[in-house]
Amino acid sequence: MLASDNKVKEEVYCLRCYQRADEKDKYCVKCGSPLVNRCTEEKTLLSKGCNKVNRKDAAYCSSCGAPTVFNLAGLVPGQR
Repeated sequence: MLASDNKVKEEVYCLRCYQRADEKDKYCVKCGSPLVNRCTEEKTLLSKGCNKVNRKDAAYCSSCGAPTVFNLAGLVPGQR
């Protein structure tokens, strides 16, 4: 699929049930799994938070080392 600026858009599929997702979906409409592998480091009084989007196979954030959403949901290949 080509976008208007000639960049190839990657189709997004759920890692758990393989349902095709719309471009702006954050969670799978079929099983509720997250579709974007964000860092779980949240903003607190002592931390500004991270919220970095990581690769699909990242169990831990490449910026701060916190677990990723896919890691906590059991969606990282090879992780148990």
